[in-house]
Amino acid sequence: QQSELNSFLWTIKRDPPSYFFGTIHVPYTRVWDFIPENSKKAFQQSHIVYFELDLTDPYTISALTSCQLLPQGENLQDVLPHDIYCRLKRHLEYVKLMMPSWMTPDQRGKGLYADYLFNAIAGNWERKRPVWVMLMVNSLTEVDIRSRGVPVLDLHLAQEAERLRKQTGAVEKVEEQCHPLNGLNFSQV
Repeated sequence: QQSELNSFLWTIKRDPPSYFFGTIHVPYTRVWDFIPENSKKAFQQSHIVYFELDLTDPYTISALTSCQLLPQGENLQDVLPHDIYCRLKRHLEYVKLMMPSWMTPDQRGKGLYADYLFNAIAGNWERKRPVWVMLMVNSLTEVDIRSRGVPVLDLHLAQEAERLRKQTGAVEKVEEQCHPLNGLNFSQV
């Protein structure tokens, strides 16, 4: 029952009230039906919405892409043990081969092609830091590929906020997310 679900919504008692809603970085269609009505109602009634990052800002996307890269002149092959690098390369070749069969007819109908999608996700992988390659590999599954083209929950809410002409903002900068991940050493990754 919708009324019995945990809402992941906290209320900050003030006039007018403020709300804090915990999201997850997955395609919104996977979780939307499980978000209780009180959370959806709080969003609808709000005038100002702040997100973790502003995923509608091209600078944010560009900065996220840049922060994932190794220092100039370094490649993944230089920092990974040879056997792991070879396994990774073989796995990505396998994913690229399988991706056309993983895509849905709906994705193909919208003009998404497997090569384009692979390059959008894994392009320039040899220049990425190991932690970002690990996150990328974790998202290269059949289930995740089939949901590509559907915005993650944060982005869906941001797009909806824009559509409803709500004032939006972000509580973090890209660097605040990037630097801690980039600070992990190889054994931690």
